[in-house]
Amino acid sequence: AKFELNTKSAEPSESSGNEDGAESEDAIKQEVESDDAASDAESTPSDEEKPVPTSMDRPGKIKEADSSDEAEEKQMTKLDSDGQEADLAKAFNELEESDIQKPKTAKERELMSIVFGGKSEFVSQLTEQATERKVKRKRKQPQPIAEAQSSDEEDAKPVERSAVWQDSDDENDDDVNDPQVKRNKYIREQGKLTYERRRKKFEQIVGNPKWADLDRVQEPDSDDEILQTVGHVVKSQKSTGDLPKEMIELKVLRRLNRETKREGAILSICFHPTSMVAMIAGKAGLVSIVAVDGVRNEKLHTIGLPKFNLVCAQLSPDGNEAIFGSQRKFYHVYNLISGQSDTLPIPYKENWSMRNFRISPSGQYLASIGLYGEVHLLSAKTKELLHTIQLRYNCTALAFTHDSRYLFCHTCDTEVYVYSLEKQSIVNVFHDDGCVNGSSIALCPNGQYVATGNEQGIANIYELDATLQQKAPVPLKTISNLTTSIGSVTFNATSEVLAIASPVVKNAVRLVHVRSGTVFRNFPTQNSILGCVTSVEFSPSGGYLAIGDQNGFVSLFRVKHYQNY
Repeated sequence: AKFELNTKSAEPSESSGNEDGAESEDAIKQEVESDDAASDAESTPSDEEKPVPTSMDRPGKIKEADSSDEAEEKQMTKLDSDGQEADLAKAFNELEESDIQKPKTAKERELMSIVFGGKSEFVSQLTEQATERKVKRKRKQPQPIAEAQSSDEEDAKPVERSAVWQDSDDENDDDVNDPQVKRNKYIREQGKLTYERRRKKFEQIVGNPKWADLDRVQEPDSDDEILQTVGHVVKSQKSTGDLPKEMIELKVLRRLNRETKREGAILSICFHPTSMVAMIAGKAGLVSIVAVDGVRNEKLHTIGLPKFNLVCAQLSPDGNEAIFGSQRKFYHVYNLISGQSDTLPIPYKENWSMRNFRISPSGQYLASIGLYGEVHLLSAKTKELLHTIQLRYNCTALAFTHDSRYLFCHTCDTEVYVYSLEKQSIVNVFHDDGCVNGSSIALCPNGQYVATGNEQGIANIYELDATLQQKAPVPLKTISNLTTSIGSVTFNATSEVLAIASPVVKNAVRLVHVRSGTVFRNFPTQNSILGCVTSVEFSPSGGYLAIGDQNGFVSLFRVKHYQNY
Protein backbone atom coordinates (compact mmCIF):
# COMPACT_ATOMS: atom_id res chain seq x y z
CA ALA A 1 0.00 0.00 0.00
CA LYS A 2 1.11 3.60 -0.77
CA PHE A 3 2.35 5.73 2.02
CA GLU A 4 -0.16 8.51 2.77
CA LEU A 5 -0.01 11.32 5.22
CA ASN A 6 -3.19 12.58 6.81
CA THR A 7 -3.00 16.36 7.34
CA LYS A 8 -5.39 16.32 10.25
CA SER A 9 -3.50 13.62 12.15
CA ALA A 10 -0.12 14.99 11.11
CA GLU A 11 -0.18 17.77 13.69
CA PRO A 12 1.91 16.32 16.51
CA SER A 13 1.16 17.00 20.11
CA GLU A 14 3.85 18.08 22.53
CA SER A 15 4.29 14.54 23.97
CA SER A 16 4.29 12.72 20.64
CA GLY A 17 6.65 15.25 19.16
CA ASN A 18 9.30 14.36 21.71
CA GLU A 19 8.89 10.63 21.19
CA ASP A 20 9.03 10.91 17.40
CA GLY A 21 12.08 13.10 17.62
CA ALA A 22 14.03 10.16 19.07
CA GLU A 23 13.56 8.05 15.98
CA SER A 24 16.20 8.29 13.37
CA GLU A 25 15.78 8.76 9.65
CA ASP A 26 17.23 5.29 8.99
CA ALA A 27 14.27 3.60 10.67
CA ILE A 28 11.87 5.57 8.49
CA LYS A 29 13.73 4.54 5.33
CA GLN A 30 13.63 0.83 6.33
CA GLU A 31 9.91 1.05 6.97
CA VAL A 32 9.29 2.65 3.57
CA GLU A 33 11.35 -0.05 1.82
CA SER A 34 9.44 -2.85 3.62
CA ASP A 35 6.13 -1.30 2.62
CA ASP A 36 7.21 -1.07 -1.04
CA ALA A 37 8.28 -4.71 -1.01
CA ALA A 38 4.94 -5.77 0.45
CA SER A 39 3.09 -3.77 -2.18
CA ASP A 40 4.91 -5.65 -4.94
CA ALA A 41 3.80 -9.02 -3.53
CA GLU A 42 0.18 -8.14 -3.05
CA SER A 43 -2.25 -6.53 -5.48
CA THR A 44 -2.98 -2.89 -5.04
CA PRO A 45 -6.47 -2.34 -3.52
CA SER A 46 -8.98 0.11 -5.05
CA ASP A 47 -9.46 3.62 -3.77
CA GLU A 48 -12.68 2.67 -1.97
CA GLU A 49 -11.07 -0.28 -0.16
CA LYS A 50 -7.88 1.65 0.65
CA PRO A 51 -7.61 2.09 4.45
CA VAL A 52 -6.98 5.58 5.71
CA PRO A 53 -4.15 5.55 8.21
CA THR A 54 -4.74 7.30 11.49
CA SER A 55 -2.67 8.04 14.50
CA MET A 56 -4.29 5.08 16.33
CA ASP A 57 -3.52 2.56 13.56
CA ARG A 58 0.17 3.43 13.32
CA PRO A 59 1.28 4.72 16.65
CA GLY A 60 4.78 6.08 16.72
CA LYS A 61 5.26 5.72 12.97
CA ILE A 62 4.36 9.24 11.78
CA LYS A 63 7.14 11.05 10.07
CA GLU A 64 8.45 14.18 11.63
CA ALA A 65 8.39 17.20 9.26
CA ASP A 66 10.99 19.86 9.35
CA SER A 67 10.24 23.52 9.69
CA SER A 68 9.69 24.14 5.94
CA ASP A 69 7.28 21.17 5.60
CA GLU A 70 5.30 22.30 8.65
CA ALA A 71 4.83 25.76 7.11
CA GLU A 72 3.58 24.29 3.84
CA GLU A 73 1.25 21.89 5.66
CA LYS A 74 -0.19 24.75 7.73
CA GLN A 75 -0.87 26.63 4.51
CA MET A 76 -2.61 23.55 3.11
CA THR A 77 -4.81 23.30 6.20
CA LYS A 78 -5.99 26.83 5.52
CA LEU A 79 -6.85 25.89 1.93
CA ASP A 80 -8.88 22.88 3.18
CA SER A 81 -11.44 25.26 4.63
CA ASP A 82 -12.03 26.91 1.26
CA GLY A 83 -13.86 24.03 -0.43
CA GLN A 84 -12.44 23.61 -3.93
CA GLU A 85 -8.93 24.63 -2.87
CA ALA A 86 -8.94 21.87 -0.21
CA ASP A 87 -9.63 19.22 -2.87
CA LEU A 88 -6.80 20.56 -5.00
CA ALA A 89 -4.45 20.49 -2.02
CA LYS A 90 -5.39 16.88 -1.26
CA ALA A 91 -4.76 15.88 -4.87
CA PHE A 92 -1.44 17.65 -4.73
CA ASN A 93 -0.45 15.74 -1.58
CA GLU A 94 -1.37 12.42 -3.17
CA LEU A 95 0.56 13.27 -6.34
CA GLU A 96 3.60 14.43 -4.40
CA GLU A 97 3.76 11.50 -2.00
CA SER A 98 3.12 8.84 -4.67
CA ASP A 99 4.98 10.00 -7.78
CA ILE A 100 7.48 12.63 -6.76
CA GLN A 101 10.40 11.60 -4.66
CA LYS A 102 10.83 13.88 -1.65
CA PRO A 103 14.09 15.73 -1.39
CA LYS A 104 16.50 14.36 1.12
CA THR A 105 18.42 17.44 2.10
CA ALA A 106 17.61 21.09 2.60
CA LYS A 107 19.64 22.04 -0.50
CA GLU A 108 17.61 19.64 -2.67
CA ARG A 109 14.37 21.03 -1.28
CA GLU A 110 15.53 24.56 -2.11
CA LEU A 111 16.48 23.58 -5.67
CA MET A 112 13.20 21.75 -6.20
CA SER A 113 11.20 24.73 -4.97
CA ILE A 114 13.11 26.97 -7.39
CA VAL A 115 12.59 24.64 -10.37
CA PHE A 116 9.06 23.31 -9.75
CA GLY A 117 7.72 25.87 -7.28
CA GLY A 118 6.04 25.26 -3.97
CA LYS A 119 2.65 23.81 -3.27
CA SER A 120 1.04 27.19 -2.89
CA GLU A 121 2.23 28.34 -6.33
CA PHE A 122 0.99 25.14 -7.95
CA VAL A 123 -2.42 25.47 -6.31
CA SER A 124 -2.70 29.12 -7.31
CA GLN A 125 -1.89 28.22 -10.93
CA LEU A 126 -4.58 25.54 -10.91
CA THR A 127 -7.15 27.98 -9.50
CA GLU A 128 -6.24 30.60 -12.11
CA GLN A 129 -6.65 28.07 -14.90
CA ALA A 130 -10.04 27.05 -13.51
CA THR A 131 -11.26 30.66 -13.38
CA GLU A 132 -10.05 31.25 -16.95
CA ARG A 133 -12.06 28.26 -18.15
CA LYS A 134 -15.19 29.63 -16.46
CA VAL A 135 -14.71 33.01 -18.10
CA LYS A 136 -14.31 31.42 -21.54
CA ARG A 137 -17.50 29.39 -21.03
CA LYS A 138 -19.43 32.55 -20.12
CA ARG A 139 -18.18 34.31 -23.22
CA LYS A 140 -19.32 31.46 -25.45
CA GLN A 141 -22.85 31.64 -24.01
CA PRO A 142 -25.31 33.86 -26.05
CA GLN A 143 -26.07 37.30 -24.59
CA PRO A 144 -29.62 38.26 -23.66
CA ILE A 145 -31.71 40.27 -26.12
CA ALA A 146 -31.73 43.35 -23.92
CA GLU A 147 -27.93 43.45 -23.80
CA ALA A 148 -27.75 43.09 -27.60
CA GLN A 149 -30.17 45.97 -28.08
CA SER A 150 -28.22 48.17 -25.69
CA SER A 151 -25.01 47.45 -27.57
CA ASP A 152 -26.71 48.37 -30.87
CA GLU A 153 -27.91 51.64 -29.39
CA GLU A 154 -24.41 52.44 -28.20
CA ASP A 155 -23.04 51.79 -31.67
CA ALA A 156 -25.71 54.02 -33.21
CA LYS A 157 -24.78 56.96 -30.99
CA PRO A 158 -22.46 59.48 -32.72
CA VAL A 159 -18.93 59.54 -31.49
CA GLU A 160 -18.25 62.63 -29.45
CA ARG A 161 -15.55 64.68 -31.09
CA SER A 162 -13.12 67.01 -29.44
CA ALA A 163 -12.15 70.47 -30.57
CA VAL A 164 -9.22 70.61 -32.95
CA TRP A 165 -7.95 73.96 -31.70
CA GLN A 166 -8.18 75.59 -28.32
CA ASP A 167 -7.15 79.08 -27.31
CA SER A 168 -4.90 79.00 -24.30
CA ASP A 169 -5.48 82.71 -23.70
CA ASP A 170 -9.18 82.07 -23.12
CA GLU A 171 -8.51 79.32 -20.61
CA ASN A 172 -5.88 81.28 -18.68
CA ASP A 173 -7.53 84.68 -18.93
CA ASP A 174 -6.16 87.24 -16.48
CA ASP A 175 -4.04 84.55 -14.77
CA VAL A 176 -7.02 83.37 -12.76
CA ASN A 177 -5.58 79.88 -12.28
CA ASP A 178 -2.23 81.18 -11.08
CA PRO A 179 -1.97 80.27 -7.36
CA GLN A 180 0.78 82.83 -6.80
CA VAL A 181 -1.53 85.73 -7.65
CA LYS A 182 -3.47 86.84 -4.60
CA ARG A 183 -7.13 87.42 -5.37
CA ASN A 184 -10.27 87.45 -3.33
CA LYS A 185 -12.97 84.85 -3.76
CA TYR A 186 -15.29 87.04 -5.84
CA ILE A 187 -12.61 87.83 -8.45
CA ARG A 188 -11.61 84.17 -8.72
CA GLU A 189 -15.20 83.08 -9.31
CA GLN A 190 -15.79 85.82 -11.85
CA GLY A 191 -12.55 84.97 -13.63
CA LYS A 192 -13.56 81.34 -14.03
CA LEU A 193 -16.84 82.38 -15.65
CA THR A 194 -15.21 84.84 -18.05
CA TYR A 195 -14.80 82.31 -20.86
CA GLU A 196 -18.38 81.04 -20.60
CA ARG A 197 -19.75 84.58 -20.47
CA ARG A 198 -17.85 85.65 -23.58
CA ARG A 199 -18.79 82.51 -25.48
CA LYS A 200 -22.51 83.00 -24.78
CA LYS A 201 -22.30 86.66 -25.76
CA PHE A 202 -20.57 85.74 -29.01
CA GLU A 203 -23.27 83.18 -29.82
CA GLN A 204 -26.00 85.75 -29.14
CA ILE A 205 -24.44 88.31 -31.49
CA VAL A 206 -22.95 86.17 -34.24
CA GLY A 207 -24.63 82.82 -33.70
CA ASN A 208 -23.22 79.33 -33.57
CA PRO A 209 -22.35 78.08 -37.07
CA LYS A 210 -23.16 74.51 -38.02
CA TRP A 211 -19.56 73.64 -38.78
CA ALA A 212 -18.59 74.47 -35.19
CA ASP A 213 -21.11 72.03 -33.69
CA LEU A 214 -19.19 68.96 -32.52
CA ASP A 215 -22.35 66.86 -32.10
CA ARG A 216 -23.76 67.53 -35.56
CA VAL A 217 -24.71 64.66 -37.83
CA GLN A 218 -22.59 64.60 -40.96
CA GLU A 219 -24.81 65.17 -43.97
CA PRO A 220 -23.90 64.14 -47.50
CA ASP A 221 -22.31 67.01 -49.38
CA SER A 222 -23.53 67.95 -52.83
CA ASP A 223 -19.93 68.49 -53.90
CA ASP A 224 -19.36 64.75 -53.62
CA GLU A 225 -21.92 64.16 -56.36
CA ILE A 226 -20.34 66.82 -58.56
CA LEU A 227 -16.88 65.32 -58.17
CA GLN A 228 -18.17 61.97 -59.41
CA THR A 229 -18.86 63.46 -62.84
CA VAL A 230 -16.61 65.01 -65.45
CA GLY A 231 -17.49 68.27 -67.15
CA HIS A 232 -17.85 72.00 -66.70
CA VAL A 233 -19.61 73.19 -63.56
CA VAL A 234 -21.80 76.25 -64.06
CA LYS A 235 -22.43 78.32 -60.96
CA SER A 236 -26.14 78.82 -60.42
CA GLN A 237 -27.35 82.36 -59.86
CA LYS A 238 -30.58 83.44 -58.30
CA SER A 239 -32.89 85.12 -60.77
CA THR A 240 -33.84 88.52 -59.44
CA GLY A 241 -36.45 89.14 -62.17
CA ASP A 242 -37.39 92.55 -63.54
CA LEU A 243 -36.71 95.66 -61.54
CA PRO A 244 -39.93 96.88 -59.86
CA LYS A 245 -41.05 100.43 -60.55
CA GLU A 246 -41.90 103.36 -58.23
CA MET A 247 -39.57 102.20 -55.42
CA ILE A 248 -35.90 101.25 -55.64
CA GLU A 249 -34.04 99.65 -52.76
CA LEU A 250 -30.76 101.46 -52.09
CA LYS A 251 -28.30 101.33 -49.21
CA VAL A 252 -26.11 104.33 -48.42
CA LEU A 253 -22.44 103.35 -48.08
CA ARG A 254 -19.36 105.29 -47.14
CA ARG A 255 -18.11 107.84 -49.60
CA LEU A 256 -15.99 106.40 -52.36
CA ASN A 257 -13.18 108.96 -51.92
CA ARG A 258 -13.27 109.06 -48.13
CA GLU A 259 -9.49 108.58 -47.90
CA THR A 260 -8.55 111.26 -50.45
CA LYS A 261 -11.04 114.20 -50.64
CA ARG A 262 -8.50 116.29 -52.57
CA GLU A 263 -9.62 115.79 -56.16
CA GLY A 264 -11.63 119.02 -56.26
CA ALA A 265 -14.84 119.19 -58.25
CA ILE A 266 -15.50 115.72 -59.62
CA LEU A 267 -15.21 115.54 -63.39
CA SER A 268 -15.42 111.81 -64.08
CA ILE A 269 -16.07 108.49 -62.29
CA CYS A 270 -15.11 105.23 -64.01
CA PHE A 271 -15.59 101.71 -62.64
CA HIS A 272 -13.08 99.09 -63.74
CA PRO A 273 -14.76 96.48 -65.97
CA THR A 274 -13.26 93.41 -64.27
CA SER A 275 -11.92 94.45 -60.84
CA MET A 276 -13.74 96.10 -57.96
CA VAL A 277 -11.80 99.31 -58.51
CA ALA A 278 -12.91 102.81 -59.45
CA MET A 279 -11.07 105.81 -60.89
CA ILE A 280 -12.05 109.30 -59.70
CA ALA A 281 -10.80 112.36 -61.58
CA GLY A 282 -11.11 115.88 -60.18
CA LYS A 283 -10.59 119.42 -61.38
CA ALA A 284 -7.59 119.85 -59.08
CA GLY A 285 -5.53 117.58 -61.34
CA LEU A 286 -5.58 114.53 -59.03
CA VAL A 287 -6.80 111.10 -60.14
CA SER A 288 -7.47 108.55 -57.37
CA ILE A 289 -7.79 104.80 -57.83
CA VAL A 290 -9.75 103.27 -54.96
CA ALA A 291 -11.08 99.83 -54.03
CA VAL A 292 -14.86 99.48 -54.06
CA ASP A 293 -16.14 97.55 -51.04
CA GLY A 294 -18.50 100.01 -49.37
CA VAL A 295 -16.73 99.71 -46.02
CA ARG A 296 -13.23 101.13 -46.25
CA ASN A 297 -12.96 102.10 -49.93
CA GLU A 298 -9.21 102.03 -49.52
CA LYS A 299 -7.09 104.25 -51.74
CA LEU A 300 -4.82 102.19 -53.97
CA HIS A 301 -2.99 104.79 -56.04
CA THR A 302 -2.96 108.50 -56.86
CA ILE A 303 -1.97 110.04 -60.19
CA GLY A 304 -0.92 113.69 -60.10
CA LEU A 305 -1.32 115.92 -63.17
CA PRO A 306 -0.18 119.39 -62.04
CA LYS A 307 -0.78 122.36 -64.35
CA PHE A 308 -2.64 120.13 -66.77
CA ASN A 309 -6.13 121.66 -66.41
CA LEU A 310 -7.81 118.25 -66.38
CA VAL A 311 -11.25 118.30 -67.99
CA CYS A 312 -12.11 114.71 -69.01
CA ALA A 313 -10.97 111.17 -68.07
CA GLN A 314 -11.95 107.78 -69.47
CA LEU A 315 -10.99 104.12 -68.97
CA SER A 316 -10.46 101.81 -71.92
CA PRO A 317 -13.02 98.97 -72.25
CA ASP A 318 -10.42 96.37 -71.22
CA GLY A 319 -9.40 98.45 -68.19
CA ASN A 320 -5.71 98.58 -69.08
CA GLU A 321 -5.39 102.27 -70.00
CA ALA A 322 -6.65 105.56 -68.64
CA ILE A 323 -6.77 108.62 -70.93
CA PHE A 324 -6.80 112.16 -69.50
CA GLY A 325 -7.72 115.19 -71.63
CA SER A 326 -7.63 118.95 -71.09
CA GLN A 327 -7.84 122.25 -72.94
CA ARG A 328 -4.16 121.98 -73.89
CA LYS A 329 -2.69 120.65 -77.11
CA PHE A 330 -1.66 117.33 -75.59
CA TYR A 331 -3.17 114.54 -73.49
CA HIS A 332 -1.91 111.81 -71.12
CA VAL A 333 -2.18 108.03 -71.49
CA TYR A 334 -1.55 106.07 -68.29
CA ASN A 335 -1.00 102.28 -68.35
CA LEU A 336 -2.62 100.81 -65.24
CA ILE A 337 -0.67 97.53 -65.51
CA SER A 338 2.87 98.84 -65.96
CA GLY A 339 2.34 102.24 -64.35
CA GLN A 340 3.89 104.01 -67.35
CA SER A 341 2.58 107.45 -68.31
CA ASP A 342 2.91 108.88 -71.84
CA THR A 343 2.19 112.42 -73.01
CA LEU A 344 0.90 112.55 -76.57
CA PRO A 345 0.47 115.75 -78.61
CA ILE A 346 -2.48 116.72 -80.75
CA PRO A 347 -1.72 116.17 -84.47
CA TYR A 348 0.24 119.00 -86.07
CA LYS A 349 -1.66 122.09 -87.31
CA GLU A 350 -4.89 120.91 -85.64
CA ASN A 351 -6.79 123.53 -83.67
CA TRP A 352 -8.62 121.38 -81.14
CA SER A 353 -8.07 119.63 -77.80
CA MET A 354 -9.20 116.54 -75.90
CA ARG A 355 -11.65 118.43 -73.70
CA ASN A 356 -14.53 116.01 -74.30
CA PHE A 357 -14.04 112.54 -75.77
CA ARG A 358 -15.50 109.02 -75.70
CA ILE A 359 -14.07 105.53 -76.38
CA SER A 360 -16.08 102.96 -78.34
CA PRO A 361 -17.18 99.76 -76.50
CA SER A 362 -15.06 97.69 -78.90
CA GLY A 363 -11.95 99.65 -77.92
CA GLN A 364 -11.22 100.47 -81.56
CA TYR A 365 -12.23 104.13 -81.89
CA LEU A 366 -11.82 107.33 -79.92
CA ALA A 367 -14.02 110.34 -80.75
CA SER A 368 -13.21 113.85 -79.55
CA ILE A 369 -15.21 117.08 -79.83
CA GLY A 370 -13.39 119.81 -81.69
CA LEU A 371 -14.09 123.43 -82.49
CA TYR A 372 -16.61 124.83 -84.96
CA GLY A 373 -18.74 121.70 -85.20
CA GLU A 374 -15.92 119.25 -85.78
CA VAL A 375 -15.71 115.72 -84.38
CA HIS A 376 -12.35 113.99 -84.69
CA LEU A 377 -12.20 110.21 -84.97
CA LEU A 378 -8.96 108.55 -83.82
CA SER A 379 -7.68 105.01 -83.45
CA ALA A 380 -7.86 104.03 -79.80
CA LYS A 381 -4.78 101.81 -80.09
CA THR A 382 -2.38 103.88 -82.20
CA LYS A 383 -3.92 107.30 -81.41
CA GLU A 384 -3.79 108.23 -85.09
CA LEU A 385 -6.33 110.60 -86.60
CA LEU A 386 -8.62 108.61 -88.89
CA HIS A 387 -11.37 110.99 -89.93
CA THR A 388 -12.94 114.35 -89.12
CA ILE A 389 -16.74 114.74 -89.08
CA GLN A 390 -18.15 118.19 -89.84
CA LEU A 391 -21.46 119.11 -88.21
CA ARG A 392 -23.76 122.06 -88.81
CA TYR A 393 -23.67 123.16 -85.17
CA ASN A 394 -21.18 122.78 -82.38
CA CYS A 395 -21.19 119.34 -80.79
CA THR A 396 -22.02 119.11 -77.07
CA ALA A 397 -22.15 115.33 -76.42
CA LEU A 398 -21.03 112.03 -77.98
CA ALA A 399 -22.12 108.39 -77.61
CA PHE A 400 -21.32 105.11 -79.37
CA THR A 401 -23.79 102.28 -79.91
CA HIS A 402 -23.20 99.00 -78.07
CA ASP A 403 -21.83 97.31 -81.22
CA SER A 404 -19.59 100.30 -82.15
CA ARG A 405 -21.29 100.69 -85.54
CA TYR A 406 -22.75 104.18 -85.06
CA LEU A 407 -21.68 107.41 -83.39
CA PHE A 408 -24.38 109.80 -82.10
CA CYS A 409 -23.50 113.50 -81.87
CA HIS A 410 -25.81 115.91 -80.02
CA THR A 411 -25.43 119.58 -80.91
CA CYS A 412 -26.14 122.88 -79.25
CA ASP A 413 -29.27 123.06 -81.42
CA THR A 414 -32.08 120.53 -81.73
CA GLU A 415 -30.30 118.27 -84.23
CA VAL A 416 -28.74 114.88 -83.47
CA TYR A 417 -26.36 113.44 -86.07
CA VAL A 418 -25.92 109.68 -86.63
CA TYR A 419 -22.56 108.74 -88.14
CA SER A 420 -21.89 105.26 -89.56
CA LEU A 421 -18.40 104.01 -88.76
CA GLU A 422 -18.68 101.36 -91.47
CA LYS A 423 -19.76 103.72 -94.24
CA GLN A 424 -17.79 106.67 -92.78
CA SER A 425 -20.67 109.02 -93.44
CA ILE A 426 -23.68 110.58 -91.74
CA VAL A 427 -26.68 108.31 -92.26
CA ASN A 428 -29.39 110.31 -90.42
CA VAL A 429 -30.11 113.62 -88.71
CA PHE A 430 -33.17 113.81 -86.43
CA HIS A 431 -34.65 116.52 -84.23
CA ASP A 432 -34.82 116.03 -80.48
CA ASP A 433 -38.40 116.55 -79.39
CA GLY A 434 -38.93 119.55 -77.12
CA CYS A 435 -35.26 120.47 -77.24
CA VAL A 436 -33.90 123.97 -77.78
CA ASN A 437 -30.27 123.37 -76.83
CA GLY A 438 -28.97 119.85 -76.50
CA SER A 439 -26.58 119.05 -73.65
CA SER A 440 -26.18 115.27 -73.23
CA ILE A 441 -26.83 111.90 -74.86
CA ALA A 442 -26.49 108.20 -73.92
CA LEU A 443 -27.20 104.80 -75.47
CA CYS A 444 -28.21 101.74 -73.44
CA PRO A 445 -25.96 98.64 -73.37
CA ASN A 446 -28.59 96.32 -74.87
CA GLY A 447 -28.95 98.51 -77.99
CA GLN A 448 -32.63 99.25 -77.56
CA TYR A 449 -32.92 102.83 -76.31
CA VAL A 450 -31.40 106.28 -76.84
CA ALA A 451 -31.67 108.95 -74.12
CA THR A 452 -31.12 112.67 -74.68
CA GLY A 453 -31.00 115.65 -72.33
CA ASN A 454 -31.21 119.39 -72.96
CA GLU A 455 -30.64 122.64 -71.18
CA GLN A 456 -34.37 123.03 -70.51
CA GLY A 457 -34.32 120.08 -68.08
CA ILE A 458 -36.20 117.65 -70.32
CA ALA A 459 -34.99 114.11 -71.02
CA ASN A 460 -36.35 111.96 -73.83
CA ILE A 461 -36.14 108.18 -74.37
CA TYR A 462 -36.28 106.95 -78.00
CA GLU A 463 -36.11 103.60 -79.72
CA LEU A 464 -32.76 103.10 -81.45
CA ASP A 465 -34.29 101.86 -84.70
CA ALA A 466 -36.49 104.95 -84.94
CA THR A 467 -33.54 107.32 -84.58
CA LEU A 468 -31.67 105.54 -87.37
CA GLN A 469 -34.47 105.99 -89.90
CA GLN A 470 -36.85 108.82 -88.93
CA LYS A 471 -36.21 112.55 -89.05
CA ALA A 472 -38.58 113.38 -86.22
CA PRO A 473 -39.02 110.28 -84.06
CA VAL A 474 -41.57 110.34 -81.27
CA PRO A 475 -40.02 109.67 -77.87
CA LEU A 476 -41.30 106.70 -75.92
CA LYS A 477 -41.05 108.58 -72.63
CA THR A 478 -40.41 112.18 -71.70
CA ILE A 479 -39.09 113.00 -68.22
CA SER A 480 -39.59 116.56 -67.08
CA ASN A 481 -38.86 116.23 -63.36
CA LEU A 482 -35.84 118.55 -63.57
CA THR A 483 -36.07 122.21 -64.43
CA THR A 484 -32.40 123.01 -65.02
CA SER A 485 -29.86 121.97 -67.63
CA ILE A 486 -29.20 118.24 -67.70
CA GLY A 487 -25.47 117.64 -67.55
CA SER A 488 -25.38 113.83 -67.63
CA VAL A 489 -27.59 110.90 -68.62
CA THR A 490 -26.44 107.35 -67.83
CA PHE A 491 -27.93 103.87 -68.27
CA ASN A 492 -27.13 100.98 -65.96
CA ALA A 493 -25.79 97.65 -67.21
CA THR A 494 -29.23 96.03 -67.64
CA SER A 495 -30.79 99.11 -69.32
CA GLU A 496 -33.50 99.15 -66.63
CA VAL A 497 -32.46 102.37 -64.88
CA LEU A 498 -31.64 105.77 -66.36
CA ALA A 499 -29.93 108.38 -64.18
CA ILE A 500 -30.32 112.05 -65.11
CA ALA A 501 -28.59 114.87 -63.22
CA SER A 502 -28.11 118.62 -63.35
CA PRO A 503 -25.06 120.46 -61.97
CA VAL A 504 -26.93 123.72 -61.45
CA VAL A 505 -28.83 123.04 -58.21
CA LYS A 506 -28.29 120.67 -55.29
CA ASN A 507 -29.81 117.19 -55.22
CA ALA A 508 -30.91 117.58 -58.86
CA VAL A 509 -30.63 113.88 -59.71
CA ARG A 510 -33.35 111.40 -60.60
CA LEU A 511 -33.50 107.66 -61.27
CA VAL A 512 -35.94 106.61 -63.99
CA HIS A 513 -37.52 103.20 -64.48
CA VAL A 514 -36.94 102.85 -68.23
CA ARG A 515 -39.67 100.35 -69.09
CA SER A 516 -42.47 102.30 -67.44
CA GLY A 517 -40.91 105.76 -67.86
CA THR A 518 -41.60 106.65 -64.22
CA VAL A 519 -39.25 108.20 -61.70
CA PHE A 520 -38.47 106.31 -58.47
CA ARG A 521 -40.18 108.17 -55.66
CA ASN A 522 -37.78 107.27 -52.86
CA PHE A 523 -34.66 108.82 -54.43
CA PRO A 524 -33.33 111.25 -53.53
CA THR A 525 -34.83 111.51 -50.07
CA GLN A 526 -35.37 114.67 -48.07
CA ASN A 527 -32.28 113.89 -46.00
CA SER A 528 -30.02 113.26 -49.00
CA ILE A 529 -27.03 115.59 -49.29
CA LEU A 530 -25.69 115.15 -52.81
CA GLY A 531 -24.67 118.70 -53.71
CA CYS A 532 -24.51 119.86 -57.31
CA VAL A 533 -24.14 116.60 -59.20
CA THR A 534 -21.52 116.64 -61.96
CA SER A 535 -21.06 112.91 -62.64
CA VAL A 536 -23.17 109.74 -62.28
CA GLU A 537 -21.90 106.22 -62.95
CA PHE A 538 -23.12 102.62 -62.43
CA SER A 539 -20.83 99.65 -61.81
CA PRO A 540 -20.44 97.03 -64.59
CA SER A 541 -23.24 94.80 -63.23
CA GLY A 542 -25.33 97.59 -61.70
CA GLY A 543 -24.70 96.67 -58.07
CA TYR A 544 -23.21 100.08 -57.15
CA LEU A 545 -24.14 103.66 -57.96
CA ALA A 546 -21.62 106.51 -57.60
CA ILE A 547 -22.58 110.21 -57.66
CA GLY A 548 -19.95 112.97 -57.69
CA ASP A 549 -20.55 116.65 -56.95
CA GLN A 550 -18.82 119.99 -57.21
CA ASN A 551 -17.66 119.84 -53.57
CA GLY A 552 -15.34 116.93 -54.33
CA PHE A 553 -17.43 114.20 -52.66
CA VAL A 554 -18.39 110.90 -54.30
CA SER A 555 -21.45 109.30 -52.69
CA LEU A 556 -21.73 105.52 -53.02
CA PHE A 557 -24.96 103.51 -52.96
CA ARG A 558 -25.63 99.78 -53.05
CA VAL A 559 -28.44 98.80 -55.44
CA LYS A 560 -29.78 95.71 -53.66
CA HIS A 561 -31.76 94.42 -56.64
CA TYR A 562 -28.51 93.47 -58.36
CA GLN A 563 -26.35 90.87 -56.66
CA ASN A 564 -23.00 91.49 -58.34
CA TYR A 565 -20.55 94.37 -58.69
